[in-house]
Amino acid sequence: MRESTERVLERIEKYRSFMRFKYSTQEKLYRQTVLRDYYKILNKQATPEKLSVRIESAEHLSAGKFTMPLKVRGVFLKEGRPKKKYYKLEELKAAVTNPINSKFPLMLDHKDTEAGKIIGMVDKIEFDEVEGVIRWWGHINDETFARNVEDKAITDVSATIYSITDYDPKVGLIGTDLTFKELSLVMEGSVKGNFIESYK
Repeated sequence: MRESTERVLERIEKYRSFMRFKYSTQEKLYRQTVLRDYYKILNKQATPEKLSVRIESAEHLSAGKFTMPLKVRGVFLKEGRPKKKYYKLEELKAAVTNPINSKFPLMLDHKDTEAGKIIGMVDKIEFDEVEGVIRWWGHINDETFARNVEDKAITDVSATIYSITDYDPKVGLIGTDLTFKELSLVMEGSVKGNFIESYK
């Protein structure tokens, strides 16, 4: 009886894994369609910036148990020029009210063409008036990367940002009408002060 129960539980877990992969893929494809249509309506060409480079996965070290999915939060953007474009404070404030940015994938190293690299979701973003940064809250479904965050083997994040390229006489090249395609776990993000941490 026990062996039969274990086989059933194993099949259920395989089915759950398949369904998570299926719906993550569907949500990713839907989001790409929405982004394309959004900029088509604006009648402007959006250009993306990926604000980091690569990720290295560490073996999990934590012995303790924790609840999955792992709840995570942090900061991923502030006013400034992390790469080519300068992002102004008013654009950050506008971005958090854009319904397209209400939820987007949490991924690995900007592998945004690979559905298998989706490890969770960003569930909410808010603009912090005091710090002048965009804060985020989300969850991780993958246990290995959840443990890497718990162990602080991974502490940085990096966003893929679609924006309209414009020019400002004071700061030069700027990005406007920001939309966030995905947020990735990385070894070192381009935005100073970005981070990811778990919370209860």
